[in-house]
Amino acid sequence: MSTKQLNHLEAFLKNEMLQLKLMSFTIKKASKRFNLPKDQVKSTYLKVRSMIRKEAINRGIVYLLLSTIFLFVGIKSVQGNSGYIYLGGLLLGSAGMLSAFGYFILAIKGNSK
Repeated sequence: MSTKQLNHLEAFLKNEMLQLKLMSFTIKKASKRFNLPKDQVKSTYLKVRSMIRKEAINRGIVYLLLSTIFLFVGIKSVQGNSGYIYLGGLLLGSAGMLSAFGYFILAIKGNSK
């Protein structure tokens, strides 16, 4: 495999991981796209996962802070009888929390081998 193709594969895997896509689907997709065996793609996947630890932690922190703000707005809107703001704030806040936990889990898995 050439260096250029390896760089494209690593960039593709990094992009897919930071979108919090499942490992098995990402490996299948990369295997078809780059015409490589799944074992080779999986080893590259694990290597890339260990490299993106810092970026995953940073994204997790940002999502956690934003979701905390949305949850606070959603909870405070209960006092003002704003139904849509309440539901929207709680929905965005909980979705942000789940995404933040996903990034933290990705960072933890990337750290361990």
